[in-house]
Amino acid sequence: MRTEGVSRLRRVSFAARLVREFGGLLATRPASVDWPGGVVSFTFDDFPRSAWTEGGPVLEAHRVRGTYYTAMGFAGGGNHLGPMFELDDLRAAHARGHEIACHTFSHRDCMRAPAGEIAAEIERNGAALVEALDGMRPGNFAYPFGGVSQSAKAAAHLRFDTCRGTGRGINRGIVDLADLAANSIYTRDFDRALLCRLIDDAQARGGWVIFFTHDVTDAPSAFGCTPAQLDAVVAYAVANTAVLPVHDVLARLGLAAAAAVTAAA
Repeated sequence: MRTEGVSRLRRVSFAARLVREFGGLLATRPASVDWPGGVVSFTFDDFPRSAWTEGGPVLEAHRVRGTYYTAMGFAGGGNHLGPMFELDDLRAAHARGHEIACHTFSHRDCMRAPAGEIAAEIERNGAALVEALDGMRPGNFAYPFGGVSQSAKAAAHLRFDTCRGTGRGINRGIVDLADLAANSIYTRDFDRALLCRLIDDAQARGGWVIFFTHDVTDAPSAFGCTPAQLDAVVAYAVANTAVLPVHDVLARLGLAAAAAVTAAA
C-alpha cells in the first residue's frame, strides 16, 4: 500500500509539472506580488498528526504560525505518513493562531477528476471544517498530490483566495493565485543551503516563498522531514524575512476576499 501510494504521488507530480510548462499561458487568476524584504510561509499538507505535535512547536518556538491544508476524511486515521490528526488537534491548531486551510475531503487527485467531482469534494471538506471549527470557513486550498489541471482550477479558484500547487519557485511579480508555487522540505533531498537561497532571493527581490512538507518526525516518510530540518529553515527565515501564514500574507497584500489576520502569540 505504501509503495503504491508513493508511486502514484510521483506519477501525478510529473503530470502536474507538464501542465505547469504552460502555466504562464493558462493563468486563471493573475495578481501582483511585491513584498519588500520578502515573506515566507510554512505549510503542511494532509495534516499528519506529527505536523502539529512536532511541527507546531518548532514554529511556535520562533513565535510564528503556519498553514495546515486539511483533508477531513483523514481525521483519526493513519497511512504512510503515520497517524493523522484528531479533531482536537485541528481545534488546538486553530485556537493557537495557525491557519486551517482546505485540501479535499478524501485527498482526491484533482488531476484525474472532473470539475464537478472536485467541487463536491471541496464542498464536503469545507462543510466538515465549518462544523469542526464553529463556523470557520477555510480561505485557501492546496491541490492533493500537487495535481493541478485546468478543470481543477475551474472548480477551485472561485471558492478560495488562493490555490497552491507543488511547482517549485518564488511567487513574485505577476503570479497565478489559482496555482501558487511552493517548495518541499523533504528529508530525502534536504539541502539547507538551497532552501536558504530561496529565502535570500525572496528577500532581495520582494518575493513570497511558500514551503510545504507532510509529517515531521525523527524517522519521516518520503514526504516529510525531521524537526531539526524544519527548525533549520524556520530559524533562517525568521532571522531574515517576515514569516506568516498564507492568509495573513494575502490580507496584507490586499488580495484576500475575507482573510482575517492572525496575531502570533
